[in-house]
Amino acid sequence: MEKYNVLNYVLDEYKDVQAETYIGIFGNPIKHTLSPVIHDTISRALNLNERYIPFHIENNLNLAVKDAFERGILGLNITVPHKQSVMNSLVEVDEAAKVIGAVNTLVRIKKGYAGYNTDMPGLAKAIESEGISLENKNVIILGAGGAARAAVYMCVKYGAKRVYIINRTVENARRIADDMEAAFCVYDGRGKQSKCPEIYAVAAEKYKEIPNDKYIFIQCTSVGLHEGDGLPVVDDAEFYKMASFGVDLIYNPAKTLFIKLLEDLDIKCMNGIKMLLYQGIMSNELWNKKAVDKDTADKVYRALCAAVYGTGNNIVLVGYMGSGKTTLGKYISREFGYEFIDTDEYIMKKEGMSINDIFSQKGEQYFRRLETDIVRDLGTSFHNAVIATGGGLPMRDENRELLKDLGTVYYLKTEADTIFRRVSGNEDRPLLLCENPYERICSMLREREPAYLLCADAVICTDNKSIEDVAGEIQTRVDSRTNNKAKSSR
Repeated sequence: MEKYNVLNYVLDEYKDVQAETYIGIFGNPIKHTLSPVIHDTISRALNLNERYIPFHIENNLNLAVKDAFERGILGLNITVPHKQSVMNSLVEVDEAAKVIGAVNTLVRIKKGYAGYNTDMPGLAKAIESEGISLENKNVIILGAGGAARAAVYMCVKYGAKRVYIINRTVENARRIADDMEAAFCVYDGRGKQSKCPEIYAVAAEKYKEIPNDKYIFIQCTSVGLHEGDGLPVVDDAEFYKMASFGVDLIYNPAKTLFIKLLEDLDIKCMNGIKMLLYQGIMSNELWNKKAVDKDTADKVYRALCAAVYGTGNNIVLVGYMGSGKTTLGKYISREFGYEFIDTDEYIMKKEGMSINDIFSQKGEQYFRRLETDIVRDLGTSFHNAVIATGGGLPMRDENRELLKDLGTVYYLKTEADTIFRRVSGNEDRPLLLCENPYERICSMLREREPAYLLCADAVICTDNKSIEDVAGEIQTRVDSRTNNKAKSSR
């Protein structure tokens, strides 16, 4: 069979790589794909002797697919612009991929490749990971392109009650609605025989016709990718007050105007980084017939976040209670232009109760699990922030690893006498509500300091120093790191 020159050229570049199996991705452009981060991280974590290779495929897609099969490539991801046209080169196409009209994963079978779409279940898993169920929910889809089609299929498949597709060109939205009804409804001479989903196509200018209710919003357009982009499809902030939860499929930038608006309205929301994570994991599971466990998924998630967002811009403050993390964090935020996040305040807002009440009603272990979840989420939400952490947060091995991924970690080292003076008489410290708080402070400092030191990139002694002095010392270190990065990138 005629060999495809691009495959030949790229594989030749990898000839020194020792791997039993090759997997990869076809696309154009392909230079900035994050798929190798996902799959090479999985391979290392699960001890799979595999290597993931990006292939820039401009034309002759059918020949490229056949040649990949002849060469023994285990599986492939497919990205733009080939997700639709690749279906003509496959021996099988999964039913969901047929309805969605796009394939993003090729799985090797006897006579060629079978095609699947993992975008849809990947998005469903991402939403589920936030504790949100689609079952019996009302959903608003913004946009009517390929991503919106997959999102509508997902909503119907996972039991949504009602779906509104809003688009400037309403004909495109109506086409998706008609296709989904045809896929999920069965008719006879007397009418519908199966429970048919309620799917409505809505012109963007008629958005006010949608009944006032609570909806899961899924943003499927490219609006937000570039600085200065406004709101997607419906440019009316009041409209988004109907959201109970929101998803923007864009993951870079981490915060589009859509995400910022929902956050300002105190509406839970997420960007598309977890969809990217889970669609990749599901592709890998199809290829290897092996489940990717949660620990591995978490490693991939951290690797993705580091690749997309980096970690150098966040300042992370650790230390015992009373070491000045919150006061210092607010000062740095005000003086140097960072966002400020206090993990304890973040938890209280999320739970709707004080730290004392969480401890007394749900227990310390519940609180510690919340801390881990919060730090993991912060990695995709804040990238130029100063983050003050709870005193016990670094005690977990997992948390220390997450903190180092989150940014540059500074341990505010403070002596017990200083801490005692600062927190004495403060009833908002549940761990110090005891007979001898000074001894408790000394004991906990001895226990916790090794954990602080393990995760710290730098130790800052705070005794007998002003807030201005400590902040200046940290900013000097930040400037030094920035300069060193700039030099190394030249």
